[in-house]
Amino acid sequence: MIRGLLLALVASAGCADDGGPRLDAVTPSSAPRAELVTLSGHRLCGVAGDCAHATGDVVLGLSPPQVHVAVVRLEATSADVVIPTIAPVGPTHLIITVDERASNALAFEVLP
Repeated sequence: MIRGLLLALVASAGCADDGGPRLDAVTPSSAPRAELVTLSGHRLCGVAGDCAHATGDVVLGLSPPQVHVAVVRLEATSADVVIPTIAPVGPTHLIITVDERASNALAFEVLP
């Protein structure tokens, strides 16, 4: 009884899924500029899974100045992106936004 009550409290404490994109991994986790990397996750084409009509963006960085990343292939569970030549070298994060909903941030490092 108490365990069930605790689980219900945890579930209602702000852990609800908003239906936005979610990133699980970036492969490789570090790469030089102009290199192709693959993001994997779910709902990368939005809730409806309509990649042909989903609008969004991939960026490097959690706060401005963020660098926009070119998406060369997009599917509901993965996307190939190219690290821009203007990306600052060092640790950063990758975030995808689809239909105005941002994903979680994945750690990534831009190599020299």
